[in-house]
Amino acid sequence: MSSVRNRRITIIAPHEEGLSLDQWLAARYTYRSLDAWREEIAVGRILVDTAETPPDLRLVRGMEVSYDPPPIPEPPVNTDYRVVYQDEYLLVVNKPADLPCHSGGIYLRNTLIDLLRKEYGQVFLANRLDRETAGLMLVARSKEAATNLFAQFKERRVEKEYYALVRGSFPPYLDARGWLSKDQESRIRKKRSFRLDPEAADPGDAGSPGRQYSRTEFRQVREHEGVSLLRCRLHTGKTHQIRASLCSLGFPLVGDKIYGEDETLFLRFARGELSREDRALLILENQALFSALLGFAHPRDGRSLRFELPPPAEWLKLVPE
Repeated sequence: MSSVRNRRITIIAPHEEGLSLDQWLAARYTYRSLDAWREEIAVGRILVDTAETPPDLRLVRGMEVSYDPPPIPEPPVNTDYRVVYQDEYLLVVNKPADLPCHSGGIYLRNTLIDLLRKEYGQVFLANRLDRETAGLMLVARSKEAATNLFAQFKERRVEKEYYALVRGSFPPYLDARGWLSKDQESRIRKKRSFRLDPEAADPGDAGSPGRQYSRTEFRQVREHEGVSLLRCRLHTGKTHQIRASLCSLGFPLVGDKIYGEDETLFLRFARGELSREDRALLILENQALFSALLGFAHPRDGRSLRFELPPPAEWLKLVPE
């Protein structure tokens, strides 16, 4: 068995219950194949509740899956996170752009969860943001708090709003109801597309094969020279929901390499081949999406908590009042 000194620990959320260990690993951490994860399990790098287990073990909410990865070189990240609020049960963190939340791809140790655990001990991310997305995140300081906060997110009891900076003259208000699905025309495997459908209704747990219900309310804050600052209120919490919706609606995020005006930027970025012209086209180094507001019930006593931040100062230079 490998050393436990550098183990990465993840708590199983309610919506992940029932998956086998190998399926969960391959779905969540796509930088390895199903067979490769089975090899990691076989050599003892993957533990469930501190014990070695077979790959077909069925996971239950609250279980701890830990991974002791072999060392690999990792690129530098922005470690300048800020704790907005803390008590013995939770942290509210302002995550900077260019910092992964958890291990994935080439990032195993240069992550927010690692930074937090070095300072606060065992903690659990109640929600996640893309590496390039900045803003407010909710972090539990115990398994019990994590289970409570996971449930609040799953049951859509958490108030969530973002700022987004997009290209184009966005309308004053748009209630974007519709459907998210895989973008069949894209060369990027994880890219999604959005189809606006004002009559769309949430199918609940039944879902729909190949697509997910999505709803985001967009309000324009202001506009300047073909760039609009938006306030985005999430009613669902699907992967790439805001980015895919805005791209399909014709208002791509500034700085977005996947959902921007030219997805080949992402392919060149992945190869480390972005040119000076590419960076000028992006305008910003990272995608212009910022988690601005979180409202939730405290996991200990149920009191309402609400935290809000303004958009990044560099954005406001592009859309001055």
